[in-house]
Amino acid sequence: MDLYVGTSGWIYDWNPDGFEWYTRNAGLNAVELNASFYRYPFRSQVEGWRRRSPSFLRWSLKVHRLITHVYRFSGKAYDRWASFIDLFKPLDSFTDFYLFQLPPSARPTVSFLDRLDDFIKAAGLGPKMALEWRHAEWFNERWVEWCSKREVTVVSVDSPELPNEVFNTTGLVYVRMHGRTSWYTHEYSFEELSEVLGKIIELEPSKAYVFFNNDHDMLHNAREFLGLAKRMKIHAPGLD
Repeated sequence: MDLYVGTSGWIYDWNPDGFEWYTRNAGLNAVELNASFYRYPFRSQVEGWRRRSPSFLRWSLKVHRLITHVYRFSGKAYDRWASFIDLFKPLDSFTDFYLFQLPPSARPTVSFLDRLDDFIKAAGLGPKMALEWRHAEWFNERWVEWCSKREVTVVSVDSPELPNEVFNTTGLVYVRMHGRTSWYTHEYSFEELSEVLGKIIELEPSKAYVFFNNDHDMLHNAREFLGLAKRMKIHAPGLD
């Protein structure tokens, strides 16, 4: 198994100098871009990230909320998606996932599933489409299998309110560490990190991606997790 560990964004109080500091000092081999959920960056920014990315750094790009939350995969979402994927072409060779976070109100109803299914087919991303559920009704074997048949990577959500299950629908595991006791502010203990790593190992993926989204503690928790994995002789490309 190859392991990629990163943080959900890099503009936090632990980072004194932006993306360049992250690539040189974080000691991680992946990054999840969250800002793209709220706004489209300038093309020059994307090109700058491309130039400054070390060859081993793998990216996950969070898809804009107009696609997932406003248009909710309806016809109007397609033009927005075309613009989004075109904007990020410079990073294509570094991008392993496009992260589609569903709104908490999105349930597996017939109408929503039809729209989502059509979008999955049109996008043609295969396992690079990472789908994050935010409603409890999704968390059962029926919808795991539904995504597996469509080669969609189900995102495992480690959070206070949703089941802390780890999924492997495509041979790839994608985990977002939001926090156990509260969203975005929890500091993971050694035991909690070990638990998550153990669940990943049991699923025997070819690659696993773990992104920490617990703001203040994300960097040191990511480093702890990576250190734990290294002690277990798990390969972390670019960092060995």
